[in-house]
Amino acid sequence: MKVPTDIEKAKTKNEEEERMVNAIQQCFEDESCLPLIKEEIKLKIQCKRVESGKEELKVEQRRRVQYLLTEEEVFKRNRRKEQNRRSAVRTRARQKTRIAELEKDVNSLEDDQCSLEQTIDSLKTELKTLDNMLKIHKCSQVKLLSSCGSSIQLLPTGNNLAILGGM
Repeated sequence: MKVPTDIEKAKTKNEEEERMVNAIQQCFEDESCLPLIKEEIKLKIQCKRVESGKEELKVEQRRRVQYLLTEEEVFKRNRRKEQNRRSAVRTRARQKTRIAELEKDVNSLEDDQCSLEQTIDSLKTELKTLDNMLKIHKCSQVKLLSSCGSSIQLLPTGNNLAILGGM
């Protein structure tokens, strides 16, 4: 295992600083912090390797080559962008139409529900009225039978009352 000398340490330190500066410049150029993060990770890996007694890795950072587009490629790219814009406009219009239809359906269903709830309320009221009328009618029948002193009895048969006994 080789122990680094002070000169080698200083040289390595300067190289690390230079790589960090290059990474920072790359961040400004690319408008991304990715090069700086990559460089930081590389330095951490190198430090751990040196601490564990392994050799230092020599990693070259290659810059991506940016190619210039030809006029035809630029034209195609712009045409594709314009097609995408038009398609997005059509899609948004379809979505708005669909939403309007759904809102119309919702309003219609809410109106129907309100109407049905009113019908239910009126039917409940009518049921209560008829139920009260039936109770009053039953009470009057019982009073009538008890006052006349005859042996007439009312028996329920289906929807009608059957009269037993004679007058």
